[in-house]
Amino acid sequence: MERPWKNSDEELENSILSFAKVHDGLVYYKKSKAILRRDFNDLVGKVKLVSGGASGNEPAFIGFVGPGMLTAAVCGQIFSAPSVGAILKIIKVVALDYSGVLLIVLNYPGHRINFGLAKLRAEGMGVNVKMLVVGDDVCIEAKAIEKRGLAGILFIIKIAGAMAENGENLETIYNVCNRIVNSGEIATMSIGMKLPFFSEENSRSRNKSSRNNSSDESSADEMKTGYGIHGELDGRSLGKRSFEDLVYVVMVRLIFTSISAPDNEEPPRRFPIDHNVAVLVNNLGASNQIECNLFTAEILKQLKNYNLTAKRVYIGHLMTSLDSFGFQVSLLNLSIYPDLIKYLDSPTLAPAWPKVLTAKMLGYEKDDYSLPNTLDYYESTVPYMKPKGPKLDDRSGEGLLTCILFACDALISCTEQLNRMDREFGDGDCGKTIARGADAIKDAIQMKKLRSTTNPFLIFTDISCIIEKEMGGVQGGLYSIFFYAVAKAFSEADDKITSRTWLNALTEGNKVISEFGQVSFGDRTMLDPLIAAQNELSSALDAKMHPIEAFGQAVKAAEKCAAQTLNVRAYRRRTNNFVCLQKFKNPDPGAHAIGIWMRASYEGVKLKFACQCGME
Repeated sequence: MERPWKNSDEELENSILSFAKVHDGLVYYKKSKAILRRDFNDLVGKVKLVSGGASGNEPAFIGFVGPGMLTAAVCGQIFSAPSVGAILKIIKVVALDYSGVLLIVLNYPGHRINFGLAKLRAEGMGVNVKMLVVGDDVCIEAKAIEKRGLAGILFIIKIAGAMAENGENLETIYNVCNRIVNSGEIATMSIGMKLPFFSEENSRSRNKSSRNNSSDESSADEMKTGYGIHGELDGRSLGKRSFEDLVYVVMVRLIFTSISAPDNEEPPRRFPIDHNVAVLVNNLGASNQIECNLFTAEILKQLKNYNLTAKRVYIGHLMTSLDSFGFQVSLLNLSIYPDLIKYLDSPTLAPAWPKVLTAKMLGYEKDDYSLPNTLDYYESTVPYMKPKGPKLDDRSGEGLLTCILFACDALISCTEQLNRMDREFGDGDCGKTIARGADAIKDAIQMKKLRSTTNPFLIFTDISCIIEKEMGGVQGGLYSIFFYAVAKAFSEADDKITSRTWLNALTEGNKVISEFGQVSFGDRTMLDPLIAAQNELSSALDAKMHPIEAFGQAVKAAEKCAAQTLNVRAYRRRTNNFVCLQKFKNPDPGAHAIGIWMRASYEGVKLKFACQCGME
């Protein structure tokens, strides 16, 4: 599939104009292809901040225009710096008085040269202007190679913006920010890879990156270090690694000025022990939020291991690289200048700067990302309840738990099968969701966490609560309410548990699935095989069939009904008639799962009780 746009000048201009229309506190200046604060004319007596860069790095830099950050941002082509003329025009527009203009520039040749030449020409026109070149890349150790400008420039823009908003003069702002940049107190390390746009390779890569962060299934099969915002690579391939290993590579480069040192000696540190830092995790664009959160969590964990305290953390799509997957991580040393954290916390209305809710905003003293940020719950997983209803004898109770374990094992073993079936018309996670609940129930039984082994009311109440806590999603909700209704049916049963008691419990469970799931028999859901099993079990018991044999017939009916969910009726709304059958490649995975655990439960029953009816 080709791109839906052709990267023309007109399209880039429309993109920037659209941003200004969405944020009407900003204005578009067509002559420079730039975004400005709408109130820039009111900033007499305050330093004006101007930056800019390629248009393929959105939201940088137009997303950081606003009170407390940039006065204006000039846009170039997709991966190139804005022109000298465009930059000069903006300098002249915002230079209202002699308070001055500060150019904040990425250390790339095109940016440095074009902004530099514009600065010289502006100075020739009498404008008070300074230029700060930010090179924060620490990927390559060789001193002869220039440090590129990466996402760390956003720290400088935020600090300079806060100082300008507070009325600090140009000289002071420049000196503070220049010291941060040139004394090594800011550092950025990047890892990433390029993804083809709308292609099979992209889909495969994204499928890989959606996996968990185990060492066997990394989201970084093709990751390389030194990934720049224009897609350039200046580092090495990392191969297949876990999040933990990837972050280790990043942290070593960020924290230490060199990775080489004599044996038994730690390399010299860029960020000394017990210093406070601010962290910026920049999503290069194609990574999802879960991956970004996991990556950030590992960064915070390893920072603590290196005896650094994260005082502020900012994550998000901040300076992207078109069609790229990966991250840039920037650290800023907050211990060198006491007001830095104040400048970071200073309010800004710039649309793209992450809004962070800190503990101090809520009146708490501690504001430390190295501390656990979770609540500990001391209550048990399930609410306290007294045993109700009839009990099973010890042998029957043991048999019930065996059946449940069989069912859990069967569902866990069929995880990938159910996932594959679910991909036809769902998210592809049906098996994973059900297995999560099955695994938790199995663990509760094996670890003897259930409150009873003979009282069905307590057993099924516990199972309902475990599923509610562990499974999640629609499946988790329906299974939880199903077993809640089953438990309630046992609590209201007579003193003796019979096959009719089990039939009644199944019936009550089916009723609540229908009521709360808003489904009926024939809607191609998990309810179909459950109703089929209920009807067959009722008929078999009416025919005086042995309960275990009746259960076997019910299982067959459930499996047959689940298989029939290959077909679904198409509904024509205007005539209220079903007009055709649509055939799928797979049965409904939720319905198929019912057949799986019912068959496994039946095998458990036969194993424990077949001798009672002469079955071999």
